Amino acid sequence: MSDSTDDLQRQLLKTFQVEAQEHLQKLNESLLQLERQPDEAVRQTLLQEVFRAAHSLKGAARAVSLTDIETLAHVMESVLQQARDAKLELTPDMCDRLYDALDAIQQILGGESVNVEPIRANLAALVSDGPAPPPAAPKDELPTDSSLLPGEETIRVAVSKLDDLMAQAGELITADISAGQHLADVQALHDRLARWPKLWREIKVLLPRLEGDAGQRLADLLSRHHEYMQTLVRDVNDLEQTVSRDTLNLSMSMTRLQDEVRRVRLVPIQTLAPAMQRAVRDAARSEGKFVAFTLEGGEVELDKKVLETLKDPLLHLLRNAVIHGIEMPEARTTAGKPAEGQISVSVRQQGSEVQVAVRDDGRGFDVEALRRISAENGGPVFESDANPNDIIAALAFQPGVTTVKQVTGLAGRGVGLDVVRQNIADLRGRIKIENAPGEGATIQLIVPVSLAMSRGLLVQVGSERYALPLISVERIVEVRDSFTIGGQSALRVDDKPLPLVALTALLERPQHEQNNGKKSLAVIISVAEQRLAVLVDDVLTEQELTVKPLGSPLLHVRHVEGAALLASGEPIVVLNAVDLLRSARGAPAVTRPGGRELADRTAPRSHILVVDDSITTRTLEKNILEAAGYQVTTAIDGLQALDKLEDDSIELMVLDVQMPHLDGFALTEQLRENARYRALPIVLVTSLESREDRERGLMAGANAYIVKRGFDQAELLAVIERLLAKEQMADV
Repeated sequence: MSDSTDDLQRQLLKTFQVEAQEHLQKLNESLLQLERQPDEAVRQTLLQEVFRAAHSLKGAARAVSLTDIETLAHVMESVLQQARDAKLELTPDMCDRLYDALDAIQQILGGESVNVEPIRANLAALVSDGPAPPPAAPKDELPTDSSLLPGEETIRVAVSKLDDLMAQAGELITADISAGQHLADVQALHDRLARWPKLWREIKVLLPRLEGDAGQRLADLLSRHHEYMQTLVRDVNDLEQTVSRDTLNLSMSMTRLQDEVRRVRLVPIQTLAPAMQRAVRDAARSEGKFVAFTLEGGEVELDKKVLETLKDPLLHLLRNAVIHGIEMPEARTTAGKPAEGQISVSVRQQGSEVQVAVRDDGRGFDVEALRRISAENGGPVFESDANPNDIIAALAFQPGVTTVKQVTGLAGRGVGLDVVRQNIADLRGRIKIENAPGEGATIQLIVPVSLAMSRGLLVQVGSERYALPLISVERIVEVRDSFTIGGQSALRVDDKPLPLVALTALLERPQHEQNNGKKSLAVIISVAEQRLAVLVDDVLTEQELTVKPLGSPLLHVRHVEGAALLASGEPIVVLNAVDLLRSARGAPAVTRPGGRELADRTAPRSHILVVDDSITTRTLEKNILEAAGYQVTTAIDGLQALDKLEDDSIELMVLDVQMPHLDGFALTEQLRENARYRALPIVLVTSLESREDRERGLMAGANAYIVKRGFDQAELLAVIERLLAKEQMADV
């Protein structure tokens, strides 16, 4: 076979791939509509459409010698012909066999090897006299689908060409920003020249004082210079207006071109409707449930690559809603719900982001089951008053977590929601959860419309500048009060502790001294359900960026998503928020070592009794300990402390020494004489710093002695951590 023939065959196969996908989509859509049992007129129209699609698919497959696809399309055509002619009734079981054939064709198109004979035989068994000879499609019938009616002319363009076009359009952003910078330079020059008239007025006052020929010649020279400067000012003014006009036109043209090129790549989420409907339908059939599916906002468009990445998470969430959320019909009826469950996907666009919400009216997440499974697997254990949505976000999206006891073909392996989390992280998106036990759950996916062009937040650390994808930036906060836990700093945001890590530590760049006069800033980044506070020296600006991936040998550099050009022509590194979150898990503290382990923040909190007659000291110590995750009870003197100790949950005491009624030394001695409190850890925090006082405190039975002068909260937390750990080891 000649090279030209090979090229023709390859081209035909590429064309067939596109055509076959269109036929498969039409077959899926129409079959799903037929299963809803429409009225007779609509039913006949749909049957004619699926018959025609199967016939066209068979002919196209024959043209490119794909025998397996031709065989399946032919037997499907025979089944659909008899259904159209009222010789067969399309039952759910029959539709199952048709869907099996469609899935097999899809696998063949994907390059997989499929044994089509069992599928063909199952379909052939439905036809009374075996598959009929392939009938010709009626020539006098026109498709009823409005998308196939005469209208705008279209052509098929390879996605790679659109990528190249998008990249070239992106280069115009740099040109536009650079033109704006040139305009600013011209305006600055114009402003400097505008000072000349004032200077000339001052010179004119001095000119009459010049004497002699030399003075006259100087006066003439200055007059000619004034005329020259006036001409220069006018020329610069004209240049400023011209550059301003051209810059505005360039900006407008660039924006229009960029929008149009971006629109070419946009695909409505409606194109996923058949796949989503199939996922719900198949899962419901497998589980023996009745489920209705609706899509709202299907006209919202996303970049093709974003939509392709979003497809798997959506299908996983829909199957998960059917299997884990929607109850069995009998259980729904008993609970006063309709036997048929409802699952919806609603889509809406907000600026450069799209929000996709998957809702169901089932039982909701079983938070207690998630707690139990996490504890059994050695995962985090949450406090009883923890936000249920936070628990779901922390546990349900982790690999290996499932509440299904028996592994089936659709559930039980604990990989579904983990796939959702990973894919949304790849899109630099976010996940939000709303759970209503007994009423259902909503999982919201927030993703960018496009990844090709994005806005970036420019930050500075030392003399270096970096860009963070703006879609991953939740907010910017001033770091006023942070605390250290297990060697890692944390920051409280929205009443929740977030890891606080310096960007220099994440990127392994040299540390530097911060300016004392500057406020410390943290950028809160959020990816999927994870959040992190990144400490930077300064936040410069936000800017539209054309992010380009790095070429070989820098294809996979940790923390780096790509590079972009600033208006000055200077390249800037665009950071990968997902990598930053991963690296933050082992990053060192920003300020000081010591403290409780971060993982312990989600464990049952140790109960500490703080005893001090000073309200200021008592409040300070209470705040420090609560910020570190401990449960704190306070007492104003030794006698009140004895009453509070009746609560058996007290695990450690922090005592002042100089207190009325019963001081710290006496209270410690009294507790050590009681077998019940003999092992209770006691930390004395006092202003008494003499060697004799230290010895007296330790002799009384205190486990640690801390002097208030030069008080360091890290030291207190480290001592408490050590004593509690020692006590827990003794209990094992």
